[in-house]
Amino acid sequence: MVYKFLSFAFFIFIASCSNTDDTVKEDCSENTVCTQNFVTIGVTVKGASGVNVPLNRFKVVDTKTDEDITLVQNQEEFENYAKDGYYPIFNDAYRLDYQNQTTTIAFIGYNADKEIVNEEFTVGADCCHVLLISGNTDIIID
Repeated sequence: MVYKFLSFAFFIFIASCSNTDDTVKEDCSENTVCTQNFVTIGVTVKGASGVNVPLNRFKVVDTKTDEDITLVQNQEEFENYAKDGYYPIFNDAYRLDYQNQTTTIAFIGYNADKEIVNEEFTVGADCCHVLLISGNTDIIID
């Protein structure tokens, strides 16, 4: 009896093995239900004392393609970012471009035209929103 049970269990185990690729992309059909939120991934830049470090410019680069994907902002928006120490790096405007895939992006920040920040992030998107996969969004400048 035990032999039959073990044989059956072994058969089920072998039958469940597969050589197919399990990294199937999510089906983003029109039946997919998404929230109406617009997701933005951003970083904060602060000094060691916790005070915001204003940048006079920044850029975001897709490191796989070297494409500058910095989100467009006007001068008033940029001044608010600098005042708050918060800078957007990736948002749902890129969802279709990066849907069902990941990439590495670099956030590069400048103060007095000197590079003071260069941080990498792994980001991607599903059917609905962009995702931060890895990376430290709280940047501390010494």
